[in-house]
Amino acid sequence: MKNNEVKFMAVIGAGDMGHGICEVIALAGIQVYLYDRNQELVDKGLNRIHQSLDKLLEKGKINELTYIRSKECILPTINIKELAGNADFIIEAVPEVLEIKQSVFKELDELASKNTILATNTSNMSITEIANVTKNPERVVGIHFFNPVVLMKLVEVIRGGRTADWVMNTAYNLCKKLNKTPVRVEKDSPSFIVNRINAPVRTYLGAIVDKKDAKPNEIDAFLRYHGHPMGHFELSDFVGLDILYDSCKYREENLHPEFEPYKLLSEKVHNGKFGKKSGEGFYDWNQGRPAIDVNHRTDILEMIDLDIIKYNEATKLIDEGISTAEDIDLAMELGTGDEKGPIKVCSKIDPKKIIKRLDYISRKYGKEVLKPTDFIKKGLK
Repeated sequence: MKNNEVKFMAVIGAGDMGHGICEVIALAGIQVYLYDRNQELVDKGLNRIHQSLDKLLEKGKINELTYIRSKECILPTINIKELAGNADFIIEAVPEVLEIKQSVFKELDELASKNTILATNTSNMSITEIANVTKNPERVVGIHFFNPVVLMKLVEVIRGGRTADWVMNTAYNLCKKLNKTPVRVEKDSPSFIVNRINAPVRTYLGAIVDKKDAKPNEIDAFLRYHGHPMGHFELSDFVGLDILYDSCKYREENLHPEFEPYKLLSEKVHNGKFGKKSGEGFYDWNQGRPAIDVNHRTDILEMIDLDIIKYNEATKLIDEGISTAEDIDLAMELGTGDEKGPIKVCSKIDPKKIIKRLDYISRKYGKEVLKPTDFIKKGLK
């Protein structure tokens, strides 16, 4: 199959990610089914798409013709057999629970043509594991959009253990047709690029607050003082602490034990404090966005810390053949808002300085995942 043969698509799941993916497909002028398990969920997702399209039209981001065409491209349905029989490319966007995803793929594998590409929007999970329940794992691929889907340009296209080249290439080219910027993840590894590289940063900052070397608001004040639009813990509240907790648990089990949820995060989640959506997390959101005083910033951090920790993890991805330096930097720039990717930033820093600081941080907090990699050390030779 070539990219121009993808004429009919389907999205499984009309929730936060699913309805956004569906909208992006419709904006590209491609016919797309929006499916969920009952009509109420489908209608809710469709209404959110219509509200978003209304805003895009009002702000002049799209014209009247695109507005009308996009609405006409969407076919809401609760009939999975119908969509499986017609779609060339199906994207799953159900909750991040492996058993649920595998159940969806097993059903789609039985219902869809063997030439239909089955894609998962998972942000962390193994594409290979999801594909293992199908009879045709070569047509399964990861296609990870970022939230909010309509605004975020980045898409990670992930090769599973048996994903065929034509499937990878079709998914990659399709993302371009959807007006997105794809990056290739050539080896299936937990959390792929952006979430993987950010994982040790969370481990580091979590260790700081657990050791009471600084409070969440003091770390956020430091980051805001140095130009970050949102601090780490404020952003965590915004994303949802329960979601971050589950992601940490997955990485703990599948990547390294030190990616476990740190103590303060676990306490918040176990007490039902999930962040903005529950009204309280690291901050109280009941009166709106929390006020963070940059004068109360911590001095425990150095600005170089976050860059070199990301760089350290990035070198693991290169060494393991997961992705290229160019795609890693592009992913971090588009997916996190960093002005420059970690490889570009740290290529101009003396490796001895990087190694010395990483050695200090990893010893102080007892974290093996923060130790400098052999890849960096080899750069000294």
